[in-house]
Amino acid sequence: MPPKKRTRKEADLEGEYESYTNEQLRDALKNAGKNPGPIDAANRKLYINMLIKTQTTTETDTTTPSPVVLLSSPEKGYKKSKIASGSSSPLMRTPLVATRKLPSPSFSYSPTLTAEPKQKGFDVTKIEGLTAATFTPFASDGEVNLRVIRGYADFLLKQGVRSVFVNGTTGEGVSLTDEERKLVAEEWLKVAGKRMTVIIHVGSMSLKSTCDLAMHAEQNGAAAIGAMPPSYIKPPSLDSLVLYLQKVGEAAPNTPLFYYHIPVLTGVKFSMEDLLKAAVTDIPTLRGLKYTDEDMMEFTRCLACEKGSFPIMYGRDEQLLASLAMGGSSAIGTTYNYCGLLNNRLLKYFKEGDLKSALREQRRSDDAIMILRKYASIAGVVGAAKAILKARGFDVGPPRLPLLPLSVEDYGSLVTDLKSIGFFDWA
Repeated sequence: MPPKKRTRKEADLEGEYESYTNEQLRDALKNAGKNPGPIDAANRKLYINMLIKTQTTTETDTTTPSPVVLLSSPEKGYKKSKIASGSSSPLMRTPLVATRKLPSPSFSYSPTLTAEPKQKGFDVTKIEGLTAATFTPFASDGEVNLRVIRGYADFLLKQGVRSVFVNGTTGEGVSLTDEERKLVAEEWLKVAGKRMTVIIHVGSMSLKSTCDLAMHAEQNGAAAIGAMPPSYIKPPSLDSLVLYLQKVGEAAPNTPLFYYHIPVLTGVKFSMEDLLKAAVTDIPTLRGLKYTDEDMMEFTRCLACEKGSFPIMYGRDEQLLASLAMGGSSAIGTTYNYCGLLNNRLLKYFKEGDLKSALREQRRSDDAIMILRKYASIAGVVGAAKAILKARGFDVGPPRLPLLPLSVEDYGSLVTDLKSIGFFDWA
């Protein structure tokens, strides 16, 4: 798809900014409320486009934009872009300013069919309760085993877990091929799409793959998609992450997007509050976060951001009760696969104001998590968690290399440890 043709106003601004030195351009961006990294020949065009965007209003706004003026006092030297308050649609925000555009993109994604999500009643602003980060079932030969997913969905529903996050960290998504990820997503949507909220994780090391997976998820009726950032060649700044997510959103324009924040694994750690503020105008499909971090102050600030319009799914199972006390109402995690009943009781007790009982359930959950951590040193977190799920009554097979399954001896020790804490009585 060819780059969008400049309007007359944009062309005038482009000519103005092309005459700036790199230092002047950097100052102008700072005055416009941005935080640019070093500017050079390779990224100069990107930052010029970013600056043009801050000065461009919608077609319905007849105000003529003015270039950013280079003054030492930012409050005097530029014209601020308008901030969208958000539309009434539960799926999308409609930005009041033009979104960022990557300069001369080498590829673009315009889905040949942009089907509305099949789960038409799904309102992301009201998502609450538990979401299980699902495992990918494997056969003994290491191949994906799709046949068990229907029974897996039934197992979760019996625990009161009605939402799933597919192909994420727990699902070993980055250890799957793109084709395998599509097959797993299709099977979950086929067997559970009408019974559960199915969120498909599409993040990968390649933007092109991520966009392709996002398009596929939308075309197959996912309620929402999630995306973690690339973790090898990382986004160097918040602005670059915004541009990245904007492209992901363009690939699935009718599907809500959740950014998957897990800095302990990705090494990508920017202010999530700032990301949400930028999303109002720059990422219209971004509707919330999968927040897997221990920074509770940032978590609660994200909950309050834009008057609480972004749902934040908390991703630290061992701190579920703490997240509720800070104002959270939804959680996503690995242990909800086999401790759904326990954690649903925790949610119920907290809602009823019975903090003593809620704390008792959290401590039980943490006892099980300590055992998970013990065996994670042998099989990795996913390998150990799959073993606990097997002990709980549902077998999804081994993990995929480089993770290892527990030996018969270690599995026996795991079951003994679980019995010692009363796991099979209260899980």
